[in-house]
Amino acid sequence: MNLRKYRTAILTAMIAAMATVPSFAGAIAQGVTPMTDGTTIFGPAVDNSSTLSTISDAVKQYYANMDVSQLTNDQFYALSEYFKDSVIIGDSIAENFQRYNITTNVGDVVSDNFTSLSVAGYSIAKALLPNDGNNIHPMVRGERHRLPEAISLIGAKHVYSFFGYTDLADPDAADNYETLLKEIQAANPGVDINVISTTYMTKSTQTEDYNNDDVRALNEAMKLKCASNGWCFIDVQDIMSDGNGNLPDDWSIDKKIHYNYQYYIYWVNEMKRTALARLGL
Repeated sequence: MNLRKYRTAILTAMIAAMATVPSFAGAIAQGVTPMTDGTTIFGPAVDNSSTLSTISDAVKQYYANMDVSQLTNDQFYALSEYFKDSVIIGDSIAENFQRYNITTNVGDVVSDNFTSLSVAGYSIAKALLPNDGNNIHPMVRGERHRLPEAISLIGAKHVYSFFGYTDLADPDAADNYETLLKEIQAANPGVDINVISTTYMTKSTQTEDYNNDDVRALNEAMKLKCASNGWCFIDVQDIMSDGNGNLPDDWSIDKKIHYNYQYYIYWVNEMKRTALARLGL
Protein backbone atom coordinates (compact mmCIF):
# COMPACT_ATOMS: atom_id res chain seq x y z
CA MET A 1 0.00 0.00 0.00
CA ASN A 2 1.49 3.38 -0.93
CA LEU A 3 1.68 6.23 1.57
CA ARG A 4 -1.31 8.14 0.24
CA LYS A 5 -3.55 5.08 0.40
CA TYR A 6 -2.19 4.20 3.83
CA ARG A 7 -2.95 7.65 5.18
CA THR A 8 -6.41 7.61 3.63
CA ALA A 9 -7.16 4.25 5.21
CA ILE A 10 -6.11 5.45 8.64
CA LEU A 11 -8.10 8.67 8.35
CA THR A 12 -11.17 6.74 7.24
CA ALA A 13 -10.91 4.48 10.27
CA MET A 14 -10.49 7.42 12.61
CA ILE A 15 -13.42 9.32 11.13
CA ALA A 16 -15.55 6.24 11.70
CA ALA A 17 -14.38 6.18 15.32
CA MET A 18 -15.38 9.83 15.73
CA ALA A 19 -18.98 8.92 15.07
CA THR A 20 -19.11 6.54 18.01
CA VAL A 21 -20.25 7.29 21.53
CA PRO A 22 -17.30 8.19 23.84
CA SER A 23 -15.79 5.29 25.74
CA PHE A 24 -17.02 6.36 29.15
CA ALA A 25 -20.65 6.26 28.03
CA GLY A 26 -20.76 2.47 28.03
CA ALA A 27 -22.23 2.19 24.57
CA ILE A 28 -21.26 0.04 21.64
CA ALA A 29 -18.03 0.79 19.77
CA GLN A 30 -16.15 2.72 22.42
CA GLY A 31 -13.38 4.60 20.63
CA VAL A 32 -9.85 4.85 21.92
CA THR A 33 -8.64 7.07 19.12
CA PRO A 34 -10.74 10.22 19.50
CA MET A 35 -9.90 13.09 17.20
CA THR A 36 -11.19 16.54 18.00
CA ASP A 37 -10.14 20.10 17.25
CA GLY A 38 -7.16 21.08 19.33
CA THR A 39 -6.46 17.52 20.43
CA THR A 40 -3.29 15.65 19.59
CA ILE A 41 -4.07 12.59 17.54
CA PHE A 42 -3.22 9.36 19.33
CA GLY A 43 -0.46 7.37 17.75
CA PRO A 44 1.56 8.47 14.72
CA ALA A 45 0.39 11.73 13.20
CA VAL A 46 -1.62 10.46 10.26
CA ASP A 47 -1.49 13.80 8.49
CA ASN A 48 2.29 14.08 8.71
CA SER A 49 4.15 12.25 5.96
CA SER A 50 7.55 12.91 7.53
CA THR A 51 6.44 11.22 10.74
CA LEU A 52 5.02 8.27 8.84
CA SER A 53 8.23 7.86 6.91
CA THR A 54 10.35 7.57 10.07
CA ILE A 55 8.26 5.41 12.37
CA SER A 56 8.72 1.67 12.36
CA ASP A 57 6.76 -0.76 10.23
CA ALA A 58 5.61 -2.37 13.46
CA VAL A 59 4.01 0.88 14.58
CA LYS A 60 2.40 1.46 11.19
CA GLN A 61 0.94 -2.03 11.17
CA TYR A 62 -0.19 -1.73 14.78
CA TYR A 63 -1.90 1.58 14.15
CA ALA A 64 -3.51 0.32 10.96
CA ASN A 65 -4.99 -2.61 12.87
CA MET A 66 -6.41 -0.90 15.94
CA ASP A 67 -8.72 -3.82 16.62
CA VAL A 68 -9.50 -2.57 20.12
CA SER A 69 -10.44 0.93 18.96
CA GLN A 70 -14.05 -0.17 18.98
CA LEU A 71 -15.66 -2.51 21.51
CA THR A 72 -18.97 -4.30 21.58
CA ASN A 73 -21.15 -3.88 24.65
CA ASP A 74 -20.15 -7.35 25.84
CA GLN A 75 -16.46 -6.53 25.50
CA PHE A 76 -16.86 -3.16 27.20
CA TYR A 77 -18.65 -4.52 30.25
CA ALA A 78 -16.34 -7.52 30.47
CA LEU A 79 -13.32 -5.20 30.49
CA SER A 80 -15.02 -2.94 33.04
CA GLU A 81 -15.25 -5.89 35.40
CA TYR A 82 -11.84 -7.27 34.51
CA PHE A 83 -9.92 -4.08 35.31
CA LYS A 84 -11.60 -3.40 38.63
CA ASP A 85 -9.09 -3.41 41.47
CA SER A 86 -6.11 -2.86 39.16
CA VAL A 87 -2.97 -1.05 40.28
CA ILE A 88 0.01 0.42 38.45
CA ILE A 89 3.37 0.24 40.23
CA GLY A 90 6.73 1.62 39.20
CA ASP A 91 8.58 4.85 38.55
CA SER A 92 7.65 8.25 37.13
CA ILE A 93 6.70 6.74 33.77
CA ALA A 94 4.21 4.46 35.50
CA GLU A 95 3.08 7.42 37.59
CA ASN A 96 2.35 9.41 34.43
CA PHE A 97 -0.05 6.72 33.25
CA GLN A 98 -2.57 8.29 35.63
CA ARG A 99 -2.34 11.54 33.68
CA TYR A 100 -3.53 9.94 30.45
CA ASN A 101 -7.22 10.52 31.21
CA ILE A 102 -6.69 13.97 32.69
CA THR A 103 -4.70 15.45 29.83
CA THR A 104 -6.66 13.86 27.00
CA ASN A 105 -10.06 14.36 28.64
CA VAL A 106 -11.01 10.83 27.62
CA GLY A 107 -12.61 8.33 29.97
CA ASP A 108 -11.37 4.82 29.39
CA VAL A 109 -12.48 1.39 30.55
CA VAL A 110 -8.87 0.57 31.42
CA SER A 111 -7.33 3.63 33.01
CA ASP A 112 -10.56 4.64 34.80
CA ASN A 113 -10.20 1.52 36.93
CA PHE A 114 -6.60 1.97 38.07
CA THR A 115 -5.14 2.98 41.40
CA SER A 116 -1.52 4.14 41.37
CA LEU A 117 1.23 3.07 43.75
CA SER A 118 3.92 4.50 41.49
CA VAL A 119 6.53 6.89 42.81
CA ALA A 120 8.75 9.25 40.83
CA GLY A 121 12.35 8.20 41.29
CA TYR A 122 11.40 4.68 42.35
CA SER A 123 13.41 1.73 41.11
CA ILE A 124 13.57 -2.03 41.53
CA ALA A 125 16.48 -1.65 43.93
CA LYS A 126 14.64 0.97 46.01
CA ALA A 127 11.45 -1.10 46.09
CA LEU A 128 13.42 -3.95 47.71
CA LEU A 129 14.73 -1.73 50.51
CA PRO A 130 13.20 -1.93 54.00
CA ASN A 131 10.55 0.54 55.09
CA ASP A 132 12.69 2.28 57.70
CA GLY A 133 11.47 5.82 57.13
CA ASN A 134 14.46 6.78 55.01
CA ASN A 135 13.41 5.14 51.75
CA ILE A 136 10.72 6.17 49.30
CA HIS A 137 7.81 3.78 49.12
CA PRO A 138 4.17 4.38 48.11
CA MET A 139 1.83 6.20 50.46
CA VAL A 140 -1.33 4.40 51.54
CA ARG A 141 -3.66 5.97 54.11
CA GLY A 142 -1.07 8.54 55.04
CA GLU A 143 1.78 6.11 55.64
CA ARG A 144 4.56 4.62 53.52
CA HIS A 145 4.45 0.91 52.79
CA ARG A 146 6.57 -1.45 50.74
CA LEU A 147 4.78 -2.65 47.62
CA PRO A 148 3.76 -6.10 48.87
CA GLU A 149 1.96 -4.58 51.86
CA ALA A 150 0.64 -1.55 49.96
CA ILE A 151 -0.99 -3.78 47.36
CA SER A 152 -2.59 -5.84 50.15
CA LEU A 153 -3.96 -2.72 51.79
CA ILE A 154 -5.75 -1.53 48.66
CA GLY A 155 -6.96 -5.03 47.77
CA ALA A 156 -5.63 -5.01 44.21
CA LYS A 157 -6.33 -8.07 42.06
CA HIS A 158 -4.30 -7.07 38.98
CA VAL A 159 -0.80 -5.60 39.27
CA TYR A 160 0.78 -3.84 36.28
CA SER A 161 4.45 -3.09 36.82
CA PHE A 162 6.79 -0.73 34.99
CA PHE A 163 10.38 -0.44 36.15
CA GLY A 164 13.77 -0.51 34.51
CA TYR A 165 15.54 2.73 33.68
CA THR A 166 17.31 3.37 36.95
CA ASP A 167 18.34 -0.27 37.18
CA LEU A 168 19.75 -0.66 33.66
CA ALA A 169 23.38 -0.65 34.76
CA ASP A 170 22.72 -3.30 37.43
CA PRO A 171 23.61 -6.79 36.14
CA ASP A 172 21.19 -8.23 38.69
CA ALA A 173 18.24 -6.06 37.60
CA ALA A 174 16.16 -8.90 36.13
CA ASP A 175 16.78 -11.17 39.12
CA ASN A 176 15.91 -8.36 41.51
CA TYR A 177 12.76 -7.59 39.51
CA GLU A 178 11.75 -11.23 39.81
CA THR A 179 12.42 -11.16 43.56
CA LEU A 180 10.20 -8.09 43.97
CA LEU A 181 7.33 -9.59 42.01
CA LYS A 182 7.60 -12.87 43.93
CA GLU A 183 7.39 -10.92 47.19
CA ILE A 184 4.25 -9.18 45.92
CA GLN A 185 2.77 -12.51 44.88
CA ALA A 186 3.59 -14.18 48.20
CA ALA A 187 1.93 -11.36 50.15
CA ASN A 188 -1.08 -11.35 47.80
CA PRO A 189 -1.98 -14.95 46.86
CA GLY A 190 -3.82 -15.17 43.56
CA VAL A 191 -2.84 -11.69 42.41
CA ASP A 192 -2.44 -11.31 38.64
CA ILE A 193 1.06 -10.06 37.79
CA ASN A 194 1.69 -8.14 34.56
CA VAL A 195 5.03 -6.66 33.51
CA ILE A 196 4.94 -3.79 31.03
CA SER A 197 8.13 -3.77 28.99
CA THR A 198 10.63 -1.02 29.66
CA THR A 199 10.39 1.39 26.74
CA TYR A 200 13.17 2.98 24.75
CA MET A 201 14.91 6.23 25.55
CA THR A 202 15.62 8.82 22.87
CA LYS A 203 18.81 8.34 20.87
CA SER A 204 20.62 11.36 22.33
CA THR A 205 19.96 10.27 25.92
CA GLN A 206 21.99 7.08 25.69
CA THR A 207 25.31 6.63 27.47
CA GLU A 208 27.71 3.73 27.84
CA ASP A 209 25.87 2.47 30.94
CA TYR A 210 22.41 3.72 30.05
CA ASN A 211 21.25 2.76 26.60
CA ASN A 212 18.66 0.99 24.48
CA ASP A 213 20.72 -2.17 24.13
CA ASP A 214 20.34 -2.52 27.89
CA VAL A 215 16.61 -1.86 27.58
CA ARG A 216 16.31 -4.70 25.08
CA ALA A 217 18.41 -7.01 27.23
CA LEU A 218 16.28 -6.34 30.33
CA ASN A 219 13.08 -6.92 28.39
CA GLU A 220 14.34 -10.22 26.97
CA ALA A 221 15.31 -11.35 30.47
CA MET A 222 11.92 -10.33 31.86
CA LYS A 223 10.06 -12.17 29.11
CA LEU A 224 11.76 -15.34 30.31
CA LYS A 225 11.09 -14.53 33.96
CA CYS A 226 7.41 -13.96 33.21
CA ALA A 227 7.12 -17.19 31.22
CA SER A 228 8.70 -19.25 34.00
CA ASN A 229 6.56 -17.69 36.74
CA GLY A 230 3.24 -17.61 34.93
CA TRP A 231 3.17 -13.82 34.71
CA CYS A 232 2.05 -11.77 31.73
CA PHE A 233 4.57 -9.73 29.75
CA ILE A 234 2.98 -6.80 27.90
CA ASP A 235 5.36 -5.78 25.16
CA VAL A 236 5.21 -2.16 24.02
CA GLN A 237 8.94 -1.83 23.32
CA ASP A 238 8.88 -1.84 19.51
CA ILE A 239 5.45 -0.27 19.18
CA MET A 240 6.93 2.85 20.79
CA SER A 241 9.96 2.98 18.50
CA ASP A 242 11.19 5.21 15.70
CA GLY A 243 12.09 2.08 13.73
CA ASN A 244 15.71 2.19 14.88
CA GLY A 245 15.21 1.13 18.47
CA ASN A 246 14.81 4.58 20.01
CA LEU A 247 11.95 6.55 21.49
CA PRO A 248 11.03 9.22 18.90
CA ASP A 249 12.09 12.68 20.07
CA ASP A 250 8.73 14.21 19.20
CA TRP A 251 6.94 11.62 21.33
CA SER A 252 8.90 12.60 24.44
CA ILE A 253 8.11 15.36 26.92
CA ASP A 254 11.69 15.72 28.05
CA LYS A 255 13.41 14.32 24.93
CA LYS A 256 14.77 11.59 27.18
CA ILE A 257 12.58 8.81 28.57
CA HIS A 258 9.18 10.31 29.43
CA TYR A 259 6.58 10.35 26.70
CA ASN A 260 3.72 12.70 25.97
CA TYR A 261 0.72 11.48 27.88
CA GLN A 262 -1.40 10.64 24.83
CA TYR A 263 1.04 7.88 23.86
CA TYR A 264 -0.09 5.82 26.82
CA ILE A 265 -2.77 4.75 24.36
CA TYR A 266 -0.32 1.99 23.40
CA TRP A 267 -0.29 0.71 26.97
CA VAL A 268 -4.07 0.90 27.11
CA ASN A 269 -4.52 -0.96 23.85
CA GLU A 270 -2.13 -3.76 24.79
CA MET A 271 -3.81 -4.12 28.18
CA LYS A 272 -7.13 -4.47 26.39
CA ARG A 273 -5.79 -6.98 23.89
CA THR A 274 -4.35 -9.11 26.69
CA ALA A 275 -7.53 -9.00 28.75
CA LEU A 276 -9.80 -9.80 25.80
CA ALA A 277 -7.62 -12.78 24.90
CA ARG A 278 -7.83 -14.07 28.48
CA LEU A 279 -11.59 -13.59 28.50
CA GLY A 280 -11.98 -15.32 25.15
CA LEU A 281 -13.54 -12.21 23.62
